[in-house]
Amino acid sequence: MFKKRTVVGVSVSPEMGLEVAEVDYASGTVLKYKRKSVEYNAVKREIADLDLFKESLQDLLEELNIQKGAELVLNLPTVSFKVADFPASLETTQIEAAIEEELYENPYLKNYEPCYSYAIVNSSLQFNKYAYTALQKSTIIELVMSIKEMGYKISTIDTSVNSLFHSLVYLNRVNTDPDTNWLLLIVDNTSCRILSMMGRNYVDAYEEKISIGDVLGDAENYASVITAIEPVLKSLPSKYLCVVSKTNVISAEVLSNKISYSAPIIYQESNGYLKEPFLKLSPLVDEEYTKSISLDVIGAAIYHEYKKTSLINFNMFNKTLGEVFLLEQPPSIMNGKIVLTNSFLIMAGIIIAAIVALLVVLICGTLAVQNAQMNSNVEQMESEINRINRFLEKNKDISSDAFDEGTEIKLGLNHNKNIYSYYTIVGTEIPQKLWLTYLKLSDKTTIEGQADNIESVYSFFRSIKDYNPTSDISLQDLGLATVGPRNFDDSIPDAETLLTSLDADFYKFKISNEVIKANTEEDEETDNKKAKNKKAKKSASKNKKAKKSAPKEAIKE
Repeated sequence: MFKKRTVVGVSVSPEMGLEVAEVDYASGTVLKYKRKSVEYNAVKREIADLDLFKESLQDLLEELNIQKGAELVLNLPTVSFKVADFPASLETTQIEAAIEEELYENPYLKNYEPCYSYAIVNSSLQFNKYAYTALQKSTIIELVMSIKEMGYKISTIDTSVNSLFHSLVYLNRVNTDPDTNWLLLIVDNTSCRILSMMGRNYVDAYEEKISIGDVLGDAENYASVITAIEPVLKSLPSKYLCVVSKTNVISAEVLSNKISYSAPIIYQESNGYLKEPFLKLSPLVDEEYTKSISLDVIGAAIYHEYKKTSLINFNMFNKTLGEVFLLEQPPSIMNGKIVLTNSFLIMAGIIIAAIVALLVVLICGTLAVQNAQMNSNVEQMESEINRINRFLEKNKDISSDAFDEGTEIKLGLNHNKNIYSYYTIVGTEIPQKLWLTYLKLSDKTTIEGQADNIESVYSFFRSIKDYNPTSDISLQDLGLATVGPRNFDDSIPDAETLLTSLDADFYKFKISNEVIKANTEEDEETDNKKAKNKKAKKSASKNKKAKKSAPKEAIKE
């Protein structure tokens, strides 16, 4: 979605001149590389000809097709690198004032205002340990302005000590476990630097000048180095010593064999003695550069990716440069708490766009639901309107003048007179000890029931006839019903079942004006059997009572 930013490492050193490299951090591949000879004044520790340097840099960037707007990380030879303790109670401004005071005493910075970068490398209740490095401010300002005119952007300015250390860690050439105390010895054409390390933190820094050169023999050159470093090494015990040579006059392998030290010694060539390239080379890199790519330029090229995991990073493109730096910084709000960089603005724009899109989706979804509900309501209303219109159309010829409420009520009462009468009788004229088991009131009426005496049945029938003497209703069935007890299967019995279970005699009746169904011979035979069974039961009952009332003596006889 976004164009990947291009970061290019630019390094200047007395031994290699000017180098430009682009490195793929993840794969460890040098994508682009070229170098040109640029004179460096080791006595003053500055680039001898800035105009030639700027011209050479522009040529290399164009030859490598480095796009305009790319970010440059510039590595320059170290002018000053120190580690010092300051009281923990000092404020930031007091720390900076103390660093500036010390830098003004540096012989290479006496006639120049310094720009510097510092970092806390260790903290305690009483003291904080700071590492700091510095360069000539005027030189840096001129380089920054020139690079800006070329159409590129300076993002970082580092020194060779730190860049070389980054490369060693990146290439896994040193053990930087947090509890590992080790020494780093860097030899160049004019000096030896000894850095005491704890893991990736600087503990102390020493610089010893040396006099070596091609005009001297090997024995004299190595002796000069050993004489300078051995007193310092004796006072710095550690788990191991790493020797790095950046000069073609001294081989790191040979020097490591000549040094007397109490711990193991490892070495790393960064000069003409290098046997294998540090990184893989892409096809775009000329084979002539296979063994000449320095640790310094690698450290510059990987700076932005490496610093994500690094404890200490220096950058002299900072506020010590004054207006040159401040003008290049993006605007900020909330007293600098939010810096409006391009990446921040792009991300903020994406977030705002996402929020707006989400709100639009929510609003559209809500409107869609409401619209669907309104459409459903409209359809229901239209359906109701159509139903009413159909009813009105069907009854458009009916007039309210043709309708008489009183007449309609009389017609209804006359038509249903019998039914109303029977409902009244059923509700008010039922004699005691009579109950109904079936009731049908319509054009044809049927009333069935039971009573424990025949008089109640006749009284009920007379009441019905009195209400409507003209009715053709008649007492169609009246008889005595007796049925033996039966099992209810855990169900709740009705009145008829209850009386039957008690072996009770009752009368059943049917009052109706429906067609009478004639009894068949089979029905008459059934009725006769029921009557005989009833008489037998009564006779048996009387015999039981007689036996109970007879004298005991008669029973014994």
